[in-house]
Amino acid sequence: MHLADRHYYRELTRKSRNYAVRMDKKQWCDLHHDHFDWDGKGNTDRTHHVRHLNALLRALRRARTELESYGHPYQLFAYVDLKNSADDALYVHTPNPNGTEFPNPIDDVSVLVQAPPILAARVDSKHYEVRRHGRESSSIYYVVPRASSEA
Repeated sequence: MHLADRHYYRELTRKSRNYAVRMDKKQWCDLHHDHFDWDGKGNTDRTHHVRHLNALLRALRRARTELESYGHPYQLFAYVDLKNSADDALYVHTPNPNGTEFPNPIDDVSVLVQAPPILAARVDSKHYEVRRHGRESSSIYYVVPRASSEA
C-alpha cells in the first residue's frame, strides 16, 4: 500500500471512529447525510470498497448509539450502492420545517432482503435490517436499525 493510501485510510478510520450526529447543535435534519467516499475510491476494487463500507457502518453504529438517547423522533440509515461507492452515505432525518416527508418512505421503495455477502459479513442482523431498493437487479441497499434500536 502506498504512503498516500495509508494516510487516506488512517483519516477515514479516524472520521468514522469520531463520527457524531450532534443533535444537541441541530434542531432538525432534512435528510442530512455524510459521505465516506466522495471520490469513489471504493470503486477501484473490493479491498477499497470494503474499507469504505467498514467506515460507513462504523459511523452508523456510532450514530445509532448517540441517537438512542436523543428523545425525539428520528430516522437513521446507511445508503449503500454496490456499483458506486461514491454514493454511499449515512443519513439522519427528523421532522423538519421544509416539509420533507418524515419518516422518509424507505419501506415503500425497498424490500427486506438477505444481505449480499459484502454486507452480510459486516452488518449485525440482530440490530440492523438490510433492504434492497426497488427491483431485484438493484445494487442499492439500505442498512436500517431495527425498531428496538430507534427512538
